[in-house]
Amino acid sequence: MKFLPLMQRFFYFGVVGAVGFLVDWASLSLFRHVVGLRAAALLAYVIASSNNWILNRYWTFRDCCRKRHKVHHQWGRFVLANLPGFSINRGIVLALFSLWPLTRHYTVIALLCGTAGGMFINFALCHHFVFHKKTPQS
Repeated sequence: MKFLPLMQRFFYFGVVGAVGFLVDWASLSLFRHVVGLRAAALLAYVIASSNNWILNRYWTFRDCCRKRHKVHHQWGRFVLANLPGFSINRGIVLALFSLWPLTRHYTVIALLCGTAGGMFINFALCHHFVFHKKTPQS
């Protein structure tokens, strides 16, 4: 039962990720005809990522950081920690758009693959570097 709290946190992280996926898909669908498919994919990631940061801060990791971390410091750590996940996620999405024409019409396929690809590294980095408990200063 030692891993139960971590498993619960990962479950919450996954729920937030599912909501973020819907925000990502809606944003991509909304902006693709305005700025183009690839630019919309990048913009949608920023919007979904912002959504996920807020939900993770106030729900998934609510017990360890809200009052101890300055919002702008935590946001900066979140952006930096998510760069590897972003690279994997959007790398997969953009590669699929280029290599598999079906995904340009059914963008949900590419977004699901990208989300799955970046999920575990994002959780690990968020858990250890963004939403960690601060150690007391002496």
